[in-house]
Amino acid sequence: MSSTGEIQSLFHCSNIQGVTLGVALHMVEDAFGTTLDTSQVEAASPVAKKRKIKPLSRMMMGVGFGVDSSADDNAVKKGTGYSGSAMEDTSGQVAAEKAQNEKDKKTAMLLSQVSLYLPTLKREGGPQASDLLVHPTSLAHLRRRSGFVNDLLRNDSLMDMSNRSIIYRALMDWLEIVSSHEALATMLAMPSMQPSKIGPGPDAQSVSIVYEGSASPRELLENVVIQATAALKGLSVNTEKPEDTGETEWKTNRALYDFCQRLLKARDNIDQLLASTKGQEFVDRMIESLPRLGAPDGGITTVPNGDVKAIYKKWATRVRFEYCSLRDPNAETQFLHAFNEQAQKLVGMDIPRRSLAIAKELAILTTNLPAEWDTSIFLRVDDERVDLIKAMIVGPKDTPYENGCFIFDIFLPHSYNQTNPLVKSMTTNGGLYRYNPNLYADGKVCLSLLGTWSGPGWISGKSTLLQVLISIQSLILCEEPFCNEPAWAGQGSSPASKAYSANVRRMTVIDAMANNIRSPPTPFEVEIKEHFRLKTGAIRAQLEAWKALDDGRPTAGEPANVIGVRKGVRFDQAAANLRTLLDELAY
Repeated sequence: MSSTGEIQSLFHCSNIQGVTLGVALHMVEDAFGTTLDTSQVEAASPVAKKRKIKPLSRMMMGVGFGVDSSADDNAVKKGTGYSGSAMEDTSGQVAAEKAQNEKDKKTAMLLSQVSLYLPTLKREGGPQASDLLVHPTSLAHLRRRSGFVNDLLRNDSLMDMSNRSIIYRALMDWLEIVSSHEALATMLAMPSMQPSKIGPGPDAQSVSIVYEGSASPRELLENVVIQATAALKGLSVNTEKPEDTGETEWKTNRALYDFCQRLLKARDNIDQLLASTKGQEFVDRMIESLPRLGAPDGGITTVPNGDVKAIYKKWATRVRFEYCSLRDPNAETQFLHAFNEQAQKLVGMDIPRRSLAIAKELAILTTNLPAEWDTSIFLRVDDERVDLIKAMIVGPKDTPYENGCFIFDIFLPHSYNQTNPLVKSMTTNGGLYRYNPNLYADGKVCLSLLGTWSGPGWISGKSTLLQVLISIQSLILCEEPFCNEPAWAGQGSSPASKAYSANVRRMTVIDAMANNIRSPPTPFEVEIKEHFRLKTGAIRAQLEAWKALDDGRPTAGEPANVIGVRKGVRFDQAAANLRTLLDELAY
């Protein structure tokens, strides 16, 4: 790359600047692996046959859970996710992270050098003519060759971003330059032009490229801003290092804090420039269309004759993560939480490593909790003590738990995330119902990640609360809970398993549905009633389907003993009570 002086000499001609910027952006695309391969496009001719062009591959980033595609889906379960070794070989992951870090260093250096060619009013020595009046060539290249910005912003993990701080600092530098120029800032609100198909052009020397519009950088930035806001809520950062805090821990916390602040500043700069160029009404409409946390201002969701599933998903996405007060209104120093006693012991303690871990966790949870018609997870975090959390998991479709609301109290202890969170089930019908071999009537949750069962356990500094929640949702609240008990794992579809599931369905109707509607637990009062109101039709149909599967037995608090039970609520009575409550929710 050229020196600053050599770069300045190129700006005597705005057209040269545009061409130079185009070449430089092509190099950036090449570094990100997003350049178009046109080498095998066939020239147009009367006898040429059309051939399918495979979709262009783009660099995908983010976090998720690995799946072994070779696994046998029909294999007999050995309990709930408890097979395998508690020790995990992470050498491959370490090698991949090292390779990614080396690539990020080179790409970040290239990006910082290319940014010198961007039009800017803050150029050292004063802006050039081409900075003030941006050449159409520069605008065209920036419009079509900035896909790497979307690729990086599409990453839905603030934790991953902070771990790859080199490349993301370079991205923030880039966004600050672009968002501070009125001619460039508007592009950040436009759909990103992504090449989707290439083919032969009108003559042998040309090709045809079809572009498609995708989410704008500003739209993608909003997801990251939501996470950054949550991270700042969980961070405890001092301007000077406390005496009892390690240098590394303090610097790490400070780095994440500064990174989150830069994200919020980039958002504000873009919106401010857009307001000055396109008007505040445009910005307001744009913000309204962006993802956000919290219930709509209108309150309760209206249900027109539209797609109720889409309405439910939109509502659930809005309210899946919120801050609230979990304090006991009758005792301000106490919390309405199963782990209130443990929380009291940490009052006034500053634990930087834990603070950083919680900040990253909250950032991930804000935009990654499932919010679907078939199953959702809702989280409420205390607005003062972010280590106190309540979760509501909606029972997944096609399970004995379907559409029931299951509440869990969660506490992130002193040594988190070096050790696992503490989790207690609160949906037990007052300590009478054991919903699953892994969910006890006293609230105990058996899961290897929580250290309450043998098998692959919590990996210090790596495992996450999201993994725990997803494991409960998918592995415990499953289709055939009887088989979660290792001793019964080979008895799938047996009469005993069917009787167990039938009893769980009755428990779900009585407690996880009816009791929750009748007396919704704090702080999910609004969400529970809205969930059942939006799903009234589906639940009525579900009751009919469950009636056909019921064995006529009374409900037992311990499903394994259902065959010997003589007294208890039967399905028809439980279903009738629930239908009455659903009628009362209608308006």
